[in-house]
Amino acid sequence: MPLLLPARLSVRRLAAAAAALAVLPCAHADEARRAQTLEAVSVSGNSVNTLAPSAAPLDASQPTSVIDERFIRDALRFNANFDDIIKYAPSMTVTSPEGTGLGKSEGISLRGFQDGQFNITFDGIPFGDASDLHHTTSAYFSNHVLGQAQIDRGPGGGASIGNATFGGTVALRTRDPASIDGITPYFTAGSWNTRAAGLSVDRNFGETGVFAEVSKESSDTFLAKTRDDRKHLFLKTVSQLGDDTTLSFVSSINRESQNTVQGATLDQIAQSGWRFGLGDDPALQTYTGYNGATYRSSFSYVGISSKLGGWSIDNKVYFNDFDHASSKTTDPTDTDPAHNGVQFYDANGKKTSKAASDVPGKQADNGFHAYGDVLRLARDAGPGRLQIGAWVERNDDARWQTPVDFSTGAATGTKYGFADNYRLKDTTDTFQPYVQYDWKAADGVTVSPGLRYSSVRRGIDAELNKSTPPAPLKASATYDAWLPSISVHDKLSHHWSAYAQVAKGFLAPPINVIQLNGARGLAPELTTNVQVGTAYATSGFNFGADVYHIDFGNYISQTMVDTGAGSESVYVNAGGAVYKGIEFEGTYAFTRQLSVYANASLNQATYKGGTVRVAGTPRATAAIGLIYGDKQGVFGSLMTKMVGAQYGLDNTTDAKGNTVFANSQRLGGYSSVDAALGYRADQGPWGTKGFSVSLDVNNLFNARKLTAFAGNQSVSGAPLYFGLPGRGAFVDMAVKF
Repeated sequence: MPLLLPARLSVRRLAAAAAALAVLPCAHADEARRAQTLEAVSVSGNSVNTLAPSAAPLDASQPTSVIDERFIRDALRFNANFDDIIKYAPSMTVTSPEGTGLGKSEGISLRGFQDGQFNITFDGIPFGDASDLHHTTSAYFSNHVLGQAQIDRGPGGGASIGNATFGGTVALRTRDPASIDGITPYFTAGSWNTRAAGLSVDRNFGETGVFAEVSKESSDTFLAKTRDDRKHLFLKTVSQLGDDTTLSFVSSINRESQNTVQGATLDQIAQSGWRFGLGDDPALQTYTGYNGATYRSSFSYVGISSKLGGWSIDNKVYFNDFDHASSKTTDPTDTDPAHNGVQFYDANGKKTSKAASDVPGKQADNGFHAYGDVLRLARDAGPGRLQIGAWVERNDDARWQTPVDFSTGAATGTKYGFADNYRLKDTTDTFQPYVQYDWKAADGVTVSPGLRYSSVRRGIDAELNKSTPPAPLKASATYDAWLPSISVHDKLSHHWSAYAQVAKGFLAPPINVIQLNGARGLAPELTTNVQVGTAYATSGFNFGADVYHIDFGNYISQTMVDTGAGSESVYVNAGGAVYKGIEFEGTYAFTRQLSVYANASLNQATYKGGTVRVAGTPRATAAIGLIYGDKQGVFGSLMTKMVGAQYGLDNTTDAKGNTVFANSQRLGGYSSVDAALGYRADQGPWGTKGFSVSLDVNNLFNARKLTAFAGNQSVSGAPLYFGLPGRGAFVDMAVKF
């Protein structure tokens, strides 16, 4: 078939170029020695290292890192959040100022894409906040119920569903019921008065396996006066209904209350130390009793997988709800009582009285209910495999905000005569059908053209809209695009593969665009992603490398404006931007128990027509570590994460209200070292079925560095920052009965 020859040679040349990033070892080492060198498990038919923080699978057609359950269990404390699982992977950065697994993350970044610019899925189901797709990490799942995380640093093919596929996908997968019945109580105690306890149950009833868990955690966290309390309930059942049919049910319920922080100025850090957070003086805006939040969430689905008439069928019907109730002073970082003062208004908007020393603020609530269906069908067709399917979702959202006098608890009214700053409802309807064909073009070569249609309709029905002055608004806008893609995967040998990918990406503007502009809004983001890479794996060595280039035809950037209800983050058209970089990761096993892992990335994101860098994009990231472990006995790890310099801002608003693009608030790089050491056995005292005990230490050397820009104080305008949480030590214990 001579027509296939040029494509195959092209792929091999691309593979050779990507492989030139590293020197690959000989693939023909003694098979018996390699089998004893590194234990491996199968993920989607590929061998990945259980000892590695993440590994590149051989069958991937885009840059991919798989984080295995054993690393999740061995290197992280029991109740860490899902963002802690992925933080060591290439091009990932995570900002958790209150401590690992404590409070919500203040930022997750992938290649410089911020949370909301890439997908996060739960057992294949996309989820995120209704307004801008961001995720409150502590409000969903702890790592104790997760069995794997996979990071796809690319848009995927036609079958990759989600609202922000161009930025990649973080795919979280729940762990299945264990094959051995047991009841496992577990406990955690550690720094900052952190206490946690939980109970896991694995039970098999004939053809049905059950995994259930309940847990509770409380902590004072690293930052002063920022209490965090969390309860979590989880249930998963897997039933075999026949040779080809499996029925699954999953339900996760989370309740959390915490005191939220907004950062600290450099003067506050210098005067009060790195633990500056909130305080205990009710005369100040930093009072912990005025700044609190409650998160309630649930995520449930029923899934069925079967085969019928040559088709493989996978369908999940789901319901996801989330509610965030909060109270916050006008500026929770302001320690100057001279900046207090509450003005009261009557129903006509006229000033009635003023309490000069009272503490101003607002109470708010926002919540959504999302329900939908993910249907996937596949079958062999000719010289390949056909995939078709669709994702459909309805998201109903409601939110309000009321100004209050925290000193007395009284509502203040507004200068427009309304009791609320805003009160609105909005909806988002998403529909994404797709088709993809995986064509076995030649021996070892798979060409996968795909096409996905993405339609997002946003509507708003506001009793009081976020506008100046607030007013009713009823408007809607529909954004849609056809998203073609093609990838070529070449299995160069049993241990070595290469890939090339080109795909279109799409992201609808957030609801804020309609709130401020009505039906007139910004055009959606449209991207062209191009990337090539390679993966290599034996029992003793795993390696992956890639280069990427992402071109934005329309880039939506965040800026701050005064809406009459305070400063709000809104979105402006920044024209275009280009993201590009190079990434690699690898693991080498010295013995069956001991391995060394390393990754590095060079990342660049700049706006077109100049040299302004996109804020929040580190110039480089890296990780290196030693991992020791086996099924029984001692296990441990020593991991270092490094993040390069970045800018906190890429635009400001001038006196005329115009957006000016320029970099400021430069943050230097930082690194942090985490350590874990433990022991486990499959038999314990008094006839128990096993036990484990471990010590996890985060930020081992107590590094003190700024990690993210957090905005500006409302009165002084002083810049605010988040920093690395100090050294934290935690002991985990578990016994299986």
